[in-house]
Amino acid sequence: MLPSWSQFLYLRAMKFVIFLGLLILVSCNGKLSDEQKRKIREEREESKIKKISEADITEAAFSYGRKITEIIERRDKTLSNQKLIDSLESVFHIEIISLQTNDSTLRVVEKQIIEAYISGGNGVTLSDNVQKMGKDSILYTKPLMQEQVDGSVAFTKALGLRIAKRELIRTIK
Repeated sequence: MLPSWSQFLYLRAMKFVIFLGLLILVSCNGKLSDEQKRKIREEREESKIKKISEADITEAAFSYGRKITEIIERRDKTLSNQKLIDSLESVFHIEIISLQTNDSTLRVVEKQIIEAYISGGNGVTLSDNVQKMGKDSILYTKPLMQEQVDGSVAFTKALGLRIAKRELIRTIK
């Protein structure tokens, strides 16, 4: 039985595609540069399925948050340099916020953290904190203290980082 005209055209097209693919492969000698091999290896590692516990995510959030807040504290402790904040947000894929007591735009979790920092009192060593915000994001906060005239320190505001869990997972090796 002879093939139909559409089958004939399909077979011709497939032969052409295979020939073209082989031609490209031969022209490249089938070799990749070291840079191309490295990129393929990195993409393969990134696409692997990882089983990560909540504890691992929390540790990654502390590490990631401390890394970013260290940069901010060195360059702009008052959080007034919007250009720096914007560049850090785009580089680290986060949202940087200033958590203050009189801010009505804060979420419930953020208000609770501010209240906890305030109730911690003056002179008490306040530490950074990590909280879940829904299913897919984490809030890292660090209190910013100001030294008073009498030598004591008082809580002024907190530095907040809203981080997507997927970003944290990418940082875990």
